Amino acid sequence: MKQLNCVSTVAFLLLALALPALAAEPIFIENPMTPFPIPAVQGCGTFDVLVTPEEGKPSGGELIMFSNGDAVAAGPAFATLTNATTGKSINLNVSGPTRITVTTNTIVVMNRGLSLVFGAPPIAPPNLQGLALANGLIVTTIDISTGNITSISFTGRAQNLCPLLE
Repeated sequence: MKQLNCVSTVAFLLLALALPALAAEPIFIENPMTPFPIPAVQGCGTFDVLVTPEEGKPSGGELIMFSNGDAVAAGPAFATLTNATTGKSINLNVSGPTRITVTTNTIVVMNRGLSLVFGAPPIAPPNLQGLALANGLIVTTIDISTGNITSISFTGRAQNLCPLLE
């Protein structure tokens, strides 16, 4: 599957597809942020970025799985982004929340609030290309059969993070 557009979305999507939602009541799962790299090709172009939980701040929350297959990731998430070449870093609030709705043919990922965006395909709005902090509503539709992102819409503001890490 192509790279998705938010820190919590990747973990959230994997859990949404892997866990059968059989119970009538929602299932609550701890959703701690774990470190991961953003390769240059999916972010800033000339350097890799390492994303880690911000020291001394909450970095996680809960994943809530519903019996119909939908899920929500919510809770505080504070991240440190570090240029892997120079060591320059910034701290960000990327708390979302994110909601995933699964239908027969598609997965719709709705990020609201503050989201870390990277690896967006060419069909994404220009201000979401590269590595960005978005504040608003991002709606991403994924074709289940191919794993391809078929549409992305964005309402809000986005800041290119690469100059802050150079």
